[in-house]
Amino acid sequence: MSPRPGTRTRWPRVPPAWRRRGGDAGRSADLEHAVRGQLTVLIGELELVLGRDEVPAAQREASARRATDAAWAIENMLAGTAAGTGAGPPLPGQPSAPTGRWRRLRSLSLTTRFTAVAATLIVAIGLLVNQVTDRTLQDSALADEAAFASNTVATRLVPFLRAADLEEALSGPRFAEIDRRIQEVARDDPDRVGIVLWRADRTIAYSSDSQVIGRQAVDDDELVAALAGVAQRETKPARDAEIRLDRAGLARVMEVYLPLRLDGTRVNGVFEIYHDPTHSDRRVAEADRQISRVLFAGLGILLLVLLVVVRGASAQLRRQSEQLVAIESRREADRLQTEFVGVVSHELRTPLTALVGFSELLLTRDVPEANRRQWTELLHSGAERLRHLVEELLDVTRIGEGGMEVRPAPMDVADAVRDTLAAYGPVPAHVQLVNSVHPGQLPLVLADHDRLVQILTNLVSNAVKYSPGGGRVEVLARVAGSGLRLSVTDEGLGITSDELPRVFSRFHRIDDENRRGIGGTGLGLYIAQQLVELQGGTMSVDSPGIGQGSRFHVTLPLQPQRRA
Repeated sequence: MSPRPGTRTRWPRVPPAWRRRGGDAGRSADLEHAVRGQLTVLIGELELVLGRDEVPAAQREASARRATDAAWAIENMLAGTAAGTGAGPPLPGQPSAPTGRWRRLRSLSLTTRFTAVAATLIVAIGLLVNQVTDRTLQDSALADEAAFASNTVATRLVPFLRAADLEEALSGPRFAEIDRRIQEVARDDPDRVGIVLWRADRTIAYSSDSQVIGRQAVDDDELVAALAGVAQRETKPARDAEIRLDRAGLARVMEVYLPLRLDGTRVNGVFEIYHDPTHSDRRVAEADRQISRVLFAGLGILLLVLLVVVRGASAQLRRQSEQLVAIESRREADRLQTEFVGVVSHELRTPLTALVGFSELLLTRDVPEANRRQWTELLHSGAERLRHLVEELLDVTRIGEGGMEVRPAPMDVADAVRDTLAAYGPVPAHVQLVNSVHPGQLPLVLADHDRLVQILTNLVSNAVKYSPGGGRVEVLARVAGSGLRLSVTDEGLGITSDELPRVFSRFHRIDDENRRGIGGTGLGLYIAQQLVELQGGTMSVDSPGIGQGSRFHVTLPLQPQRRA
């Protein structure tokens, strides 16, 4: 908006004190003080003109000039606020970045989760590797036993035996010779607990357990493989041994099957040795412990290295996330700022145009007395509308800064309803405004009378405004649980189910063809809900749908009953 050419309208600037004061609270307080001061001047000058029938021309010109200056000052201040510059308070509802505490919690949680998962995987890998290593060590020990037995048999027993020893029954003297030689060989192996000499037909020719001599094996895959020329070895429970062992109380035994070739390449029989694995198990366990120490030390170092890497990567990702959040915050702030400027500019244009236009006419033209009062009344109406808009903007700022004051006290809601409807002014002829709340019929509530009037004024005004086709607007009240519910119902445009969750959002207005010609900032319901919650109550809305009206509900806490 710019002044008309040829006029002497001055452009008051925003008070310097308002620009200098630091902090949101200071700027908000200065803005409120400056705007209230200019409104007081504006409305005071208009009321001075309205309240007197004959006003000297010079005084009328001075009053109009002061009113015009005040209107421009208010517009200048609000423009600074809407632009979100350093001269005014921050845009209400501007999103803020996550706090440092929340960022630390998120980082700790991510690191902790990684540590738990990585430690679990490393322990699982360590246990798996440990099991594989343990089996490998046992196999290695068994192979060593087999190699030792094979070497002993090849060097000390095979040269002594003859092929005939394994083809026919042994005579007494030959059995005694073989027994002496086997006992000599066995003395070099203290872990030996049993010996069996098998013939090619799988019968026992000799054994340290004399009771099994002559017995034939039934199912012994290792014996069959050894008779085929392949040495075998295995570990099995001691109770499954085919002979009585020389050492009692063993849990396991190791068996080694060695093919005997006594007359060339043909396998004449098998030499089977039973070993006590106790000493071998001890060696395996000690080696396993040493390997486990080295393994888990290495895995622990790996975990620490990965933890350092992940912490660095997490910090980098967190910084990038914060940058993205900051970018999104700036975009959201820009969007809200644009929306704020659009809404405020639209709502300010009409009253400011009337204020500046009519005041300039009063300054520059000789207006007949009949038109002067009418124009002054229009000026007063525009100023009141402007004051209401400014009050809404200041309420939003105070709510955002936590500076909105409420003073709940025991009261009868009927008084607030009565005061609301009495101050509402003329109701359109096509709307029937009904008060169904009567004094003394309901329990007292804890609420701030003035704030409740402000809430009800907004709800009743919306109900009338959004009932362009007329209908009934009714204020109701009833006890609901531990509170008292005030309801404002209408038969107007209604609200879709998709819009219901957003009606209390800041600057939100329903965009449809039926509402585009109806003014509003989208702040009234947001302020009303915040005021209700500050008094310990709740606010809700429901609507059957488009064209079926809506119902807004305010639930306030009842006054506690005194105990007798």
